[in-house]
Amino acid sequence: MQANYFEDSKGNKSSTRLKTFLAAMTALVIALSSVFLSQITLGDSLPLIITLLAYSAGEKSFQNALEMKNNK
Repeated sequence: MQANYFEDSKGNKSSTRLKTFLAAMTALVIALSSVFLSQITLGDSLPLIITLLAYSAGEKSFQNALEMKNNK
């Protein structure tokens, strides 16, 4: 059985993967809105974008480390 993107290798649903995906997509939407809308400047939204992307990368790498530790 092949696991979907939001599931671990055993087929269990993973809320961490979903949260990581949503944080990255939110950062993308904010970045695009700051480019296309004149009311939102990139300088104002940049700290939020960096925070969301750092959370996304940190959460995923933490989950990956836990999964590797549990698989040993």
